[in-house]
Amino acid sequence: MTLSSRALCCSLLMAFALAVSEAQSAPVSTATEPNAQTSEEQAAVQWMRQNAIPLESVEAGHGFADLQPLGQIVGNARIVELGEATHGTREFFQLKHRVIEYLAAQKGFTIFSIEANMPEAYRLNDYVLHGVGDPKQLLGGLYFWTVNTQEVLDMILWMRDFNQSGKGHIEFTGFDMQFAALSVEAVRHFVQQYDPTWLPTLNLDWKDAASADPASFGVASATFPVAAAAGHHIRFSGFIKTENITRGYAGLWWGVNGDGGKELAFDNMGGRGARGTTSWTPYAISLDVPADARKIRFGVFHPGNGTAWFDSLAVEVDGAPYLDPSAFDFDFESPALRGFEVGGQSASGRSFSTAGYSITVDKSVAHTGAQSLRSQYTVPPVDAATVDPKCKSVVDYLTAHRTALIAAGATASDADWAIQNATIVRQYAHVTAIENAGDMDAASDFRDQSMAENVRWIADHNPGAKIILWAHNAHVSWTYSHGHSLGGHLRSFFGPQVMNFGFAFDHGSFRAVDVGNKSGVHPFTVAPAPEGTFDAALAATGIPIFALDLRTLPKDGPVAAWFAQPHRTRDIGADFSDASVAKHWTSDFSGPSSFDAILFVNTTTAARPN
Repeated sequence: MTLSSRALCCSLLMAFALAVSEAQSAPVSTATEPNAQTSEEQAAVQWMRQNAIPLESVEAGHGFADLQPLGQIVGNARIVELGEATHGTREFFQLKHRVIEYLAAQKGFTIFSIEANMPEAYRLNDYVLHGVGDPKQLLGGLYFWTVNTQEVLDMILWMRDFNQSGKGHIEFTGFDMQFAALSVEAVRHFVQQYDPTWLPTLNLDWKDAASADPASFGVASATFPVAAAAGHHIRFSGFIKTENITRGYAGLWWGVNGDGGKELAFDNMGGRGARGTTSWTPYAISLDVPADARKIRFGVFHPGNGTAWFDSLAVEVDGAPYLDPSAFDFDFESPALRGFEVGGQSASGRSFSTAGYSITVDKSVAHTGAQSLRSQYTVPPVDAATVDPKCKSVVDYLTAHRTALIAAGATASDADWAIQNATIVRQYAHVTAIENAGDMDAASDFRDQSMAENVRWIADHNPGAKIILWAHNAHVSWTYSHGHSLGGHLRSFFGPQVMNFGFAFDHGSFRAVDVGNKSGVHPFTVAPAPEGTFDAALAATGIPIFALDLRTLPKDGPVAAWFAQPHRTRDIGADFSDASVAKHWTSDFSGPSSFDAILFVNTTTAARPN
């Protein structure tokens, strides 16, 4: 996911892309007359038309007859990368699902890995393999609206059915490292079990190393009367305004626990909250409160940097407004918080840490009335030179003591997983420090390198397994304008064992964050690609859906000459703006130096959010 910021999404890469969009997204050259093609381009279009592999459908479940030539393109590759030209295109997601179905059923691929946080993605594997958990809730727990779609959920449900069918085996994993809280929790739990005397040192190292404790966040919480909600449907809503949230997000949360602290219902917006810099925007969560609820806690949540404002909160019970002004000041107009407390506890009794955040009533900013609640990330940045040694010491300690930890009762896989989670914390802290220092190019480079190393960890711990990767075109390409890509690093690791498919389209719709008027995520529609672009040349073949093996290009002649030149192609991550549509949010496509093969969909629609 090449997101505009660490918010959502995949995030650091497109934060970079947004920052330099003026430079990278220059208007497409239109030196030729409209609808005119050079002789070289005419030859290239004719070659593509003759060599295209037409596909009957983007949807899975339509058989494999038309996909058999893709098997020849994949060949004996161990790792297949599937890109996307936008983070919000329904047909891209569906086509990737169909290709994954084919590779799993016909080519022996057994591991799927997505551009999402690694430990959170592995939680979904429990569902895919064993049916444990709610797949929709687990998908929301990947933090990014970009993957929290009906198309991805349909693929996950297919994976579960495929594993149950006896026709094959596939696992769900992730390779990103944009959040650390779950990894921190995993390592601390592991150390508490098998080396408790070292736990204080671990906590000290991580506290000193990160710009804020990764387990802390801005939060204001309150207790809701169980009698008013048990057995009923709740809708909790409010308005959120943000400034410079480049990682994490701001949202609402609601938690319900039963006897013994058992979690019965929970939603913290799973990363689908407000990000970046936005004006006042409405958000809401809805859930059913079980009749056996014993404790309910709710409030506002800010697990990110920057500043968030909350105002005009409201609770509805079975569609009727819940009003108790003596208990809660949902508009934050009182001199101090009424009904809410900074930090506090979850419904299960877990204490919340707000270290690194200032949470207070703001008398100068409001959606309604005169005040709002502000959560501001306050910890000053730390540089990478300070961050890395502390986090590295944790990884080194666990690695050096692996044998002793196993002797203390840990399994080898548990020990390796703890080391990998400590590595993710190190990656997260390092890239955050670089980002805080303002070097977005270096942050993007480090993120792609880290993702590649995490893919290598998956491969090393699954010897011989064939792996399918899901990420943005910018990541899976062999090169990218800001530096080294995920694909480039993987090629250096695995050589010819890795191949990639770039995705392209001519016109249609997709979902993205509107950076023009800060109105949040919604569908955009773009016209056919301009003449002279790679996308326009693909569309000129007249074939609605097809694959193209770029490795079979002629070595010389007009076709080779056309492909040897850079041509613009749409490169839309999680951000877009109609105001800058003339730039088409494009990047240079350089033939097989970017991708081994292309999957093209002429007309697209927007992905469907869960």
